[in-house]
Amino acid sequence: MAEEKEVRQEQERAETPEEAPEQAAETTTEAESVGEGTAAQAPESIPETQEEAATETGADACEIVVPPGEGDRHTRAQKQVEAARALVESADAEIEECIANIRNDLAKFEEYEHSKLMPVVEESRRILSELGVGELPPGAVVSEVELENPAEERLEIEDLSSGKGSAFGWGVLAALLTLLGWYLYGASRAGVSPIPDRTPDLGFFSAIAGKISLLIDQAANPAVGAAIALVTALLAGWIVYAVLVALRASRNQRIAEEIAQEAGFYCRKKEECKEKMAQVREHLKELQRTVQKYLVLLDEKNAALRRALFIEDADSLEKLHRRSRQTVEEIQELLQELNRILATPMAKEGMLTKESVDSLRHAKRVVNDHILRLYS
Repeated sequence: MAEEKEVRQEQERAETPEEAPEQAAETTTEAESVGEGTAAQAPESIPETQEEAATETGADACEIVVPPGEGDRHTRAQKQVEAARALVESADAEIEECIANIRNDLAKFEEYEHSKLMPVVEESRRILSELGVGELPPGAVVSEVELENPAEERLEIEDLSSGKGSAFGWGVLAALLTLLGWYLYGASRAGVSPIPDRTPDLGFFSAIAGKISLLIDQAANPAVGAAIALVTALLAGWIVYAVLVALRASRNQRIAEEIAQEAGFYCRKKEECKEKMAQVREHLKELQRTVQKYLVLLDEKNAALRRALFIEDADSLEKLHRRSRQTVEEIQELLQELNRILATPMAKEGMLTKESVDSLRHAKRVVNDHILRLYS
């Protein structure tokens, strides 16, 4: 009586409607039915993993924080980009691990189907065929599971350029233009052509530099003039270089913040995908336990029908006893339901399908009804 009570409780849970396919993986632990203990042919149990445990999926797990005093703006921006890349790579690696785990579970389940389930199903079909049953249920085949969204692309993150190379080039150009300006200014003040007819000598440049020195001194001093030209040229080049590097650092900071936000959004999407894949894996475990019950019942009913064929000496359905014909109908129902649940697509684009949820719930209700009949 205790076993019958457990089966009735399980049936009531199977008949409880579910709210959405995302909540499809039934979390109530299924009562152990009579016959499960004898199912030594069950596939290797699927181990619990971190994907099935509750994980922190809030904003903190996908938020990138760089200490404000760590390096200059470009260094902080680059570290922010590197942290974003590491976050994206970690999210992708976790998704790949989830997919690998589910594929491994599917491979084990398919191996169980071919080595354990199919021989029992084929035996049922053979016996029904010998009795002349017209329409035989098709053989059970596991449908393909689509675990990845083909439209979803990976987020690629590239390093930021400091802009120092181009800034140095512009700085050199600014310095040369400054020197050219001083040259033209000195030549005009010295009354000489900036494009001499012959190769200029030291006296030519000394005259130009001397005129430049008159800006700060009453007497012409070529050394002072040359120093003025060189210092101002270097200063102009450094200013251009510093301004361009600062502008690039400010731009990089904005880009890094955008990348960090995009990486955080990408990470949260992957966390949602992990939760959905955890539902798929839990659903697969429930499917495994349910199929195990179908295997036990079919094996038992095959034996009962072989016994009936021998004792009743019947070679057609009409010659069977009423109870034996009922066994035939039960085998047909179990085969049809087993084929339906295995042929229903379990997941599309990484999400558990509503059809698979409904199919599993109905299959559990059917098998529980059969178990109840054994003890009623």
